[in-house]
Amino acid sequence: MSSPRLPSAPLAGVANDPTASARSLNLRAAGSIAIVVLGLLLFWPTTASLIEHWEDTVRRTYTHGYLLVGIVLWLLWRNRVLWAEVPLRPSLLAFAGVIGASVVWLISLRAAVQIVHQLLLPLIIFGAFVSCYGWKAGRRLSLTFALLYFAVPVWDAFTPLLQSASVMAVQFLLRVVSIPAYVSGNVFTLPAGALEVADGCAGLHFFVVGLTIAALYGEINHDSLATRLKLMALAVILAMVTNWVRIFIIAVVAQATDMQHYLVREEHYSFGWVLFAVALVIFFLIVRRWPAAPEPQAAATAGAPISWRGAALAAVGLLFAPLWQHVDDNIPTSAALAHVLPNDVAGWTVTRDAHSDWQPVFNGADVTERAMFTSAGTVIEAYAATYKDQHQGKELMGFGNSLEGESLRVRQRSSVEHPWLETEALDSGGASWLLWHSYRLDERWFDRPLSLQLQYGVGALVGAPVSSIIAFRTACNGTDCAEARATLQNFAAAVRASDKQ
Repeated sequence: MSSPRLPSAPLAGVANDPTASARSLNLRAAGSIAIVVLGLLLFWPTTASLIEHWEDTVRRTYTHGYLLVGIVLWLLWRNRVLWAEVPLRPSLLAFAGVIGASVVWLISLRAAVQIVHQLLLPLIIFGAFVSCYGWKAGRRLSLTFALLYFAVPVWDAFTPLLQSASVMAVQFLLRVVSIPAYVSGNVFTLPAGALEVADGCAGLHFFVVGLTIAALYGEINHDSLATRLKLMALAVILAMVTNWVRIFIIAVVAQATDMQHYLVREEHYSFGWVLFAVALVIFFLIVRRWPAAPEPQAAATAGAPISWRGAALAAVGLLFAPLWQHVDDNIPTSAALAHVLPNDVAGWTVTRDAHSDWQPVFNGADVTERAMFTSAGTVIEAYAATYKDQHQGKELMGFGNSLEGESLRVRQRSSVEHPWLETEALDSGGASWLLWHSYRLDERWFDRPLSLQLQYGVGALVGAPVSSIIAFRTACNGTDCAEARATLQNFAAAVRASDKQ
């Protein structure tokens, strides 16, 4: 089934005039560049989250982000000859795709699922381009737009794999040179001391930069897809081997100098980039011998520079989500926030705002509540944190949040009866505690955080949902938490019953 298309823009006035053809090429390129720039500006919450990674000088994995965006803009200008003769056929199907992706972007943004709205941004920008210029133009420039994904932190998913590969490779190399090493997880214990292959030592930065350079090399040379895949495979192999050699050399130096060398005690990041530079020289020496596609030549004629119907589709597509976000933030008033801890539970005496050494951390919560429930010598501490809205850095499931706080150390986590989750923890004195917690979205209870976040994002499109965490803590009898579990089970059931009243 063919996609719906609007009529092609007329070619009059540019077919036989070289000056007009050149102007048409330039205007087309300028239009594609404008779509990228507008997309990055209009979807600023996502762009700002990407900039945090691009300016992260600690992990440094995506510090090439600014440069890569600039290169993509340059390539759109350089590659204008690739679609010189392509007739403009604005696509309603691509426009519908942009609107659909924008709705998902809004949901993921409001649900604070950052990686999802980051992944959607290049797709939305490309969809706006196809909406404006058509699918044939999109096919010609699809790989140019795809380069933007090398500035998106989706590649972090490869860190565990790269860590494991590095550990196995370095363990083998140490055996080859007869250096004894005991390996436990990601830690090498040498006779001279221990070295850890931490997340930052997995070689992810080499991996991402190597892939980016290979993809860029293929795009500049207009290589076939098969050649580009070979380029990227070679870059991945060289990047991984570079990191293995780096860790191996550091381990050998550590053993030889009793852990006192500069590379061991101070800094080995720069050393890795020296090795990677050598790997890049090898990469270019190899690929320069591969057949290269002929450089495309500018056509004698060029199609119309722009379709105003297509420009309107692209503009509406790019403006849809940002305008929705600006006009309707769906944030309830503070007066609408209700207390989620019960005021009374049958058979229990409640004391509000009770002091405790248990201090959970939920950054940005709009309301926090504390209470203590007592019955026949049994004490249950209660805590709740409520968010009237969520966004990055202010979210119920944020990485900086902690149910246990600093006073408790987790011993075991498990699921119990819906909707409760259980944590066994030890305090600084070695005493055992049992914690039960659950999540609420308005009147609904959840034991799956991701499900709550997604439903929060959907609900926030047209409403103003309020999300909370509710937690209870009681002491175990020594290391036996069976009695405490039964107590929390009965108490939680009473809380749910009171909530339904």
